[in-house]
Amino acid sequence: MATLTLELPKDLLELLQERASERGQELREAALQILRKELAPEAKSEREQVIEALQEAGLIRPLSPELQEKYVRCLDPVERKRIRQELAKKAFTPPLSEIIIQGRGRR
Repeated sequence: MATLTLELPKDLLELLQERASERGQELREAALQILRKELAPEAKSEREQVIEALQEAGLIRPLSPELQEKYVRCLDPVERKRIRQELAKKAFTPPLSEIIIQGRGRR
């Protein structure tokens, strides 16, 4: 990966720091996410679009390196794959969207 050094206006740096803090990200990670979104808008899967929307809303954030390491250490690759396949087959009833609609009341 190449290195780029930027001089940012103070207000822009503060906005970037605020966004990174809200999402539990490093400044570098937040800046890369913004640049990728702006410069390389590619066709994303529905899953990727949902994850991105949830991250932008501050409802989810990527796992910390510590949790990722814990996940990797906990399960061997075969077990991880089996669990992922099992979860992919599950139907969660009712779907989350339906629960949200019920909570709001139908319009």
